[in-house]
Amino acid sequence: MPVMRAVGMRLARNIPAVDPRQMPLLRSNATLNERYARALADAGIHAVWVHDDLSEGIEPRDLVSPAVRERSARAVTKAMEGARQAVAGGQRLSPEALGELHKVVDDIAESVAQHPGASVVLDDLAAADAYTHQHSIDVCALGLLLGRELFGTSGWQDDRGRRRFDDVDRRLHLLGLGLLVHDVGKMSIPPAILNKPGKLTDEEMAVMQTHPDRGAELLSGDGYSPLVRAVVREHHERWDGAGYPNGLSGRHIHQLARIAAVADVYDAFTSERPYHPARPPYRGVEIILDGAGTAFDPEVVEVFRRVIHPYPIGSELRLPDGEVGVVARVDPDHPDCPWVRFPTGERPVDTDVELLAA
Repeated sequence: MPVMRAVGMRLARNIPAVDPRQMPLLRSNATLNERYARALADAGIHAVWVHDDLSEGIEPRDLVSPAVRERSARAVTKAMEGARQAVAGGQRLSPEALGELHKVVDDIAESVAQHPGASVVLDDLAAADAYTHQHSIDVCALGLLLGRELFGTSGWQDDRGRRRFDDVDRRLHLLGLGLLVHDVGKMSIPPAILNKPGKLTDEEMAVMQTHPDRGAELLSGDGYSPLVRAVVREHHERWDGAGYPNGLSGRHIHQLARIAAVADVYDAFTSERPYHPARPPYRGVEIILDGAGTAFDPEVVEVFRRVIHPYPIGSELRLPDGEVGVVARVDPDHPDCPWVRFPTGERPVDTDVELLAA
């Protein structure tokens, strides 16, 4: 719910601090007053989970549990600080600096495996300044979900283009590690460019587009799998060859990087960032589906379509006439027609028709 509209309501979840090593800004069950709400808005937190009569009994299921998210955020922050120090010293990142991230990948993979598989929720409603570590966690979780589904049904593609079904767990672990550090090269980008609130100039964009190669260079050496470096270097390549840094296309892009590209764009589009507000999940789904065959591998997009619903359970939905409801349940076979609870009761909403003018 928008933070200013939630004044007087009890929070349903903790509001994490930007630095995951610090105490939450507000804890679950605290009543949100106007002063707190304005402070949260000033900190870049524009929506919160709340207890209210309309959503009573509707429980969103996070792809990453709050406990795993909290532990993961601390480990990712520590690893990124190590990367920043390595950049400042002109050195490679020691494999030991990522030691805790192997456990993080295992924890996130377990959380993903235990998810019921319906109406995935990634939205942790964190502040824009917390984007770096929360984005890494969410991209890892979504990428592992896509990888599990893809490898389970179609196998993974080896360097000869063969489909294989062996050693899937190891493949997923390396995918997850690559996803956690996919943006590590941004530690070498000047903050004035990285956090610029407006559009980048051509010169600034050229600097920004060096981060995949810089990240791969940080992870060079025998201590890192080439598969991890492939995710880092190629996650901004496009299926049609219009991406960067090397303009790779189609199956010349590593399969793990093709998975990463979908996860990265969806989460970036639906997250609060220093230079643009979060978009709703259905807009993120549209971006991915519309990019099949141009920006993204169509096979990965098809998996995404099956597992990511545009209107997750617990999300707000506003009709063109102003009526507001909460998504109560979703039929996986008809994700564009969720059951929505309004003050007058629950009913299915055909979003293709009823939200056309929204």
